[in-house]
Amino acid sequence: MRKCPRCKVDLKQKEYKKVMVDECPKCGGIWFDRDELRKAKDNTSDNLRWLDYEPFTSNNSTANTNLVCPACKHLLNETTYDKSKVKINPCLNCKGTWLDKNEIDKILNYLQDLIVTKTSKEYAKATIEELKEIITGPESKLSEFKDLVAVANLLELRYAVEHPWITNLYSAIYQLWPIK
Repeated sequence: MRKCPRCKVDLKQKEYKKVMVDECPKCGGIWFDRDELRKAKDNTSDNLRWLDYEPFTSNNSTANTNLVCPACKHLLNETTYDKSKVKINPCLNCKGTWLDKNEIDKILNYLQDLIVTKTSKEYAKATIEELKEIITGPESKLSEFKDLVAVANLLELRYAVEHPWITNLYSAIYQLWPIK
């Protein structure tokens, strides 16, 4: 049985965003096995699915902790999720991630805030990167294609916000178009 790295009690399985995870009934922390955190994020909102963060790469600064991985019993590390202030505990051995109570909500809020602040230029660059990832990305081709569609939709919306005259032009053309 898997044990909570903080409380040392048995973790209970639960479904979170269509992903089976292990939750501590005492402290509310959640263990995400390899790739489950990304899947839960992707299942939260199509707008978030293209935002990927990999806490297991060597260029992410991590510190060792005294927390034991529930899956493989190696020591967990501590790092900050992307540029948020949320501290997460990845296992560099089995690639799972421990999140304390409410950290998943903080991560999702951070990502929601992130998509609102990006410019159309940033979305255009991200669209090109997602197009490349269809060929080279770590996820399935279908998943990478869905990421491309998500960021392209956000590019379209951001462009419309930054250039409202285009939206007005489309609306005027639609009103005059004889076939509807």
